[in-house]
Amino acid sequence: MKRADKKRTPSHPKAQQVDGAAEQQPERSAVLRWVVIGGMVLAVFAVAGLVGSFVRDYKAKKLAPPASAAGPSALAVPIYGHASVTLTVYENVADPASLTFSQTFDPALAHLVASGAVNVYYREVDATGDAGGSLAAGNALACAQDAKDFPKYRQVLLANQPAAGASFSDGQLIQLSKKVSGLDSDTFRHCVDSGTHNVWVKDSTSDFKKLGAGDVPVLTMSVLPQTTSQFSVIYSSTQPLTAKQLTTKALAAAEAAPTTSPSATPSS
Repeated sequence: MKRADKKRTPSHPKAQQVDGAAEQQPERSAVLRWVVIGGMVLAVFAVAGLVGSFVRDYKAKKLAPPASAAGPSALAVPIYGHASVTLTVYENVADPASLTFSQTFDPALAHLVASGAVNVYYREVDATGDAGGSLAAGNALACAQDAKDFPKYRQVLLANQPAAGASFSDGQLIQLSKKVSGLDSDTFRHCVDSGTHNVWVKDSTSDFKKLGAGDVPVLTMSVLPQTTSQFSVIYSSTQPLTAKQLTTKALAAAEAAPTTSPSATPSS
């Protein structure tokens, strides 16, 4: 007697479809997961880009005056004589005319400050078209002021002005800082490279142009109880003055002025 053959149950098409779908589900989940992760990564980069753009825009508009800046809108670097008379020098250290002014008047200004007769404010001005790298030089001087090395570094830049048709570069400004003991540092280099005080120089330049006193160098004088925004131009390209005349004029103003010294706090 033959045994009855077992009937084979054919695979059901629906069962095969279910098994196939079950196998494909993890693959789809993995793909979806990577799509989601990829989207999140792109979103992070997009947000970072927006934040970076905002920060750059903010830094481009921020005044960022250097340490101890003084005068209206904190646009000046002060050298104090604790006096009622303030002399403000508008200069561009990349400009030969400012070098000549420095050679002519710096000894007299230093004497007046040392005697307590005047305060001296320095205002850096950007030349038209940034001639000579004046914007970079002004920014570097502000960086030096942060390190309390403004006077020494100013003399270095004046003594190493670029040749006609050339300009100060960030690299050169950093290299020249080595001539001032202790000035060259990571902080100073970053300040120069990033143009930390560029807006400060630009605002000083805009304010200077409102004087209508011509090109730098220009020297103004203010006497308390007037503020430093109330001044008279005593030297310009069309208003000559000798060092002796400057000393006489400043001493006379100091003798007639009250003894209250101006505040070192930046004013607005």
